[in-house]
Amino acid sequence: MKHIFLIHSHITREVAWAIIRHERIAPGDVVFVLDRKFETKEDGIKVVPLDLPDEYFLIYKNPFRGWRHLNRIRRFIDDFSPGEFVCYFPHTYSEFSNLIVSHPWCRGYSLMEEGLWSYFSVDRMNDVVPPAILGWKQRLLSQVFYLGRFKDRFFCKDDYLSVYCTSEKAFPGFDRKIVVDLAFPGTGDERTHHPSAVRKVIVLDSVVETRVVTEHDFMVGFDQLLEKMAGRLGEGEVVYLKRHPYQYVKPDFSDRLISWLKKKIPEHEVRELAGDVSLEKMALAGGVEFYLNVSSVSIYASRLGSKVYSYARSIGRSSPDFMRRLEQLPEVFHESVEFI
Repeated sequence: MKHIFLIHSHITREVAWAIIRHERIAPGDVVFVLDRKFETKEDGIKVVPLDLPDEYFLIYKNPFRGWRHLNRIRRFIDDFSPGEFVCYFPHTYSEFSNLIVSHPWCRGYSLMEEGLWSYFSVDRMNDVVPPAILGWKQRLLSQVFYLGRFKDRFFCKDDYLSVYCTSEKAFPGFDRKIVVDLAFPGTGDERTHHPSAVRKVIVLDSVVETRVVTEHDFMVGFDQLLEKMAGRLGEGEVVYLKRHPYQYVKPDFSDRLISWLKKKIPEHEVRELAGDVSLEKMALAGGVEFYLNVSSVSIYASRLGSKVYSYARSIGRSSPDFMRRLEQLPEVFHESVEFI
């Protein structure tokens, strides 16, 4: 039987490997389906990019187009799993997760931890990502034209087999939880840094690009971060920076931000980390301090022994709406950072 994992980030990849180790699944029986243009190379595991258009809201306007879409997904699944399979998803909201679960060869699915949202209650999840409920016409068309395979979409449904997480605090209120060990094989020998050579990494997020925070309010908080960092930087010390994946799609603001950072600390080199660098692996290797606004990296980095500083409250002092959002985040985030 095949085990199909939907992977879209470094942390989902690491949790997937933790599940594989815990359940002793042979790599030859595993398929990683890569979403959001995430890239990875794996030894012994089949890797398949998910390159299918989301036509969820168009299929009801053109049934012929809908059938072509459904057949394209069926062929896509048949190509990497010619028999029975089970799935593992970060959530069940995507169209692909719903269609693959309704495939006749699917024998069920499990949920797996992917970051901060995994520590929300179900009600809070549905507040953040409201369910997409079909109207009666859409429901009828789904039954008549698509054998009922297009259904309501919920961020997390309750018909899962198991829930895999890295802490008992994850998935509050969920049943059938299995806690797996978040370990990174091959990184243990990398702890060769000198205690005084702690690297400082700024982790960016997409709150400006997604219009959660104005550019002005973000920069107020970011400038306060730089003031704090200035006193902690050694002579000639390199400052590392990692963009959010969305900032590779919309780089305008992050480009300006990086230019501003270089002007503020001209005596220090600013070295940008590549998109395929896993911050969680850096945390396990040790010798890293993380500086961020809001990011799930904080949970795993602090758990792996790294110091994590957040300038979120500095932004919140200029943006009351963002401060309210911040206070609604799971307690695990507040416990994992030191606010500056």
